[in-house]
Amino acid sequence: MRPGLRPTIVLLAVLGVGDLAVVPLMAAAHHHNPAEPPIPAIVATAIIGLVTLVSTAGLAQGRRWSFPVALACRVLDSVSALLGLEAHPNAALVTVAATTLILSVAAIVLLRRLQPRKRRQGEAAQPSPSAPAAHLGKER
Repeated sequence: MRPGLRPTIVLLAVLGVGDLAVVPLMAAAHHHNPAEPPIPAIVATAIIGLVTLVSTAGLAQGRRWSFPVALACRVLDSVSALLGLEAHPNAALVTVAATTLILSVAAIVLLRRLQPRKRRQGEAAQPSPSAPAAHLGKER
């Protein structure tokens, strides 16, 4: 396992479970005031939580697709948290949104540091240090 991957997996798992755990709070707030939070926000939070957990499992298995999926989930959740902070339906949801935003930004930073780099087209591969050096002199 790559160094730094384990904390990222744990953070993503906590965020995914946290997204799913906040759905009942959002539904209760919606029950008291149907305007806030809106139903699409509640559904989006549940979907983001589920997809985050799936991408976390992919990261643990070393699947390449999991990096962009996890990154997209955290960006979408950050936007959702910002909207939740702006709407401030109640103190509990504001606290959850602020915490989610801070942890999501931390997860984005960790994912960007771990993201596998794709070689650009035309970019030469770096020779390994143990490979023999190419003969630069005249051919014999």
